[in-house]
Amino acid sequence: MTGGTITVLYPAGVTFNMDYYVKSHMPMVHNNLKSYGLNGYRVTKNVGTASGAESPYAVTCALHLDDLEQFQKGMEVHGAEILGDVPNFSDKEPTLIIGEVTTVA
Repeated sequence: MTGGTITVLYPAGVTFNMDYYVKSHMPMVHNNLKSYGLNGYRVTKNVGTASGAESPYAVTCALHLDDLEQFQKGMEVHGAEILGDVPNFSDKEPTLIIGEVTTVA
């Protein structure tokens, strides 16, 4: 398989502890999954849409992967710990979207 992206979406209206997320959760995710092809991530606090409407998602995180299959193996090993940490910073479960990279510019 080729590289990919996991997009993690936290819905609008969520109670979210951004400080915990960026200082504790995401470093833990990175440390656990870097040997499984996670080569970086980007966290975004969403402020609206192009039309000026409120975003349907409060926070987005894009995980950048070298290999989707390796990442899936990493989640088999560390997924329970990673997803089990969600209640420490969010009162709602995220939506995860798996994408295969087709073009990079």
